[in-house]
Amino acid sequence: MKRFWNAFCMCYSMFTALPCPYRPWDEDARDMMLVCLPFVGALLGLLWAALGALGMAWFAPTLRSALIAALSWLLTGFIHLDGYMDTCDAILSWRPLEQRLNILKDVHTGAFAVVGLGLLMMFSYAAAAGLNWVDLRALLFIPVISRCGSAFCVLSLKPLGHSEYANTAGKGAQRFAVAVIWLVTVIACAIWLRKIALVLIIETAVYAAAMACACRTLKGVSGDLCGFALSISECAALIALANFRFMGGL
Repeated sequence: MKRFWNAFCMCYSMFTALPCPYRPWDEDARDMMLVCLPFVGALLGLLWAALGALGMAWFAPTLRSALIAALSWLLTGFIHLDGYMDTCDAILSWRPLEQRLNILKDVHTGAFAVVGLGLLMMFSYAAAAGLNWVDLRALLFIPVISRCGSAFCVLSLKPLGHSEYANTAGKGAQRFAVAVIWLVTVIACAIWLRKIALVLIIETAVYAAAMACACRTLKGVSGDLCGFALSISECAALIALANFRFMGGL
């Protein structure tokens, strides 16, 4: 139990911008960090929904839409957004593979990253503007699903040579645990929110498509690519949630 708790705290302090009074580093627990990632997503989802509800109650429509759209980035300290921008620069450069990998590691921001960020922010804000009180409950689940995707891909796909996850591929028991967490999350959403569970299926499909595109282009997976797929899939989930509500489907 202590090993799992240490792994959770390590994952929490690494992938969120929230204060963590207990910051252990246990090498024996390191291999469990990816399994803990969806649980960190559950905590982020809880805060996203709660703070979004406060925004709905206290702020004007435009301000609360901006708050809901930005919370997923603010709570994580923009770590996934950084990976999204780096990957946009690399993929959209259309350079040979070696140059794309160098661009991915480059600390400078290119034009494609700026354009990609602008589009992501625009669509996230527009989708958040279409949400209502009922939709906020889905925010509990969206970060869990995206982090299940990240954990599963890191554990399953070939890592890039410079990736910090180079020694994590091929963990069958961990992959199974992440798949179970994904399934339980979708079932729980279906029981509580019924058709809104379709949003999580769409989010999973978009994550898989984004990761497949990035991996095919860069010939491997890394933390930056996970941030790319996570950012796109969470935006797609917000769009699906708002659009289904607009069409009367939920």
